[in-house]
Amino acid sequence: MPEVLSERMVTIAEVKKILEDSMKRGELNSIQLITLEYARSFTKIKEDKVEEARKFLIEEKGLPEEVAIQILNIMPKSIEELRTILTTVQKTFTTEELSEIVNELDKYRKE
Repeated sequence: MPEVLSERMVTIAEVKKILEDSMKRGELNSIQLITLEYARSFTKIKEDKVEEARKFLIEEKGLPEEVAIQILNIMPKSIEELRTILTTVQKTFTTEELSEIVNELDKYRKE
């Protein structure tokens, strides 16, 4: 069993990139291949924009990292969807702030 050197929360898009890099080296087992297929199917954000979007949500909007990760995994298209994700956050957001977040997410959305 490999030794865990560090841990951090990652988006589905980041999982996809990590597994694709490992696949190039021929290092994937059957579970990792299934996970890669899942990640390819459900990635909703451009892989090269994940860090930029994460910084926007955490630093500019003050969201906890775990909530920001879930938003980037789900990429809500409406204020109502975003409100559902934000129910665990203590901070109250105005409709304008929610609209700004959804509009910002549109810039990072995978086509």
